[in-house]
Amino acid sequence: MSELQLSAQLVKDVQAVLVQHDESAADPGLTSQYLCAIVGFLLGQQAIPADQKNEIMENLGDFIKYVANDVEKQQAQQAPPPSPPAQEAFGIWRPKS
Repeated sequence: MSELQLSAQLVKDVQAVLVQHDESAADPGLTSQYLCAIVGFLLGQQAIPADQKNEIMENLGDFIKYVANDVEKQQAQQAPPPSPPAQEAFGIWRPKS
């Protein structure tokens, strides 16, 4: 199997095609449902045993989790570090004379 070439642009393009079909697909949750339904539709058309289809679907579910976790990890690494907590100031300020 070849390596997937996933990019933010590819995801935007796929979502744009879905939005052309159904404007409510602008919502990422609905886009995800469409993509899952497409996978189910494609697998449903395959003449393979049911137990093999179930195994494929389980593997795809695990793959989805892996990709989602990887994307979250990458986003966390790119996010700026949180600013340090505010500290109380102390002392007395006197102007220089």
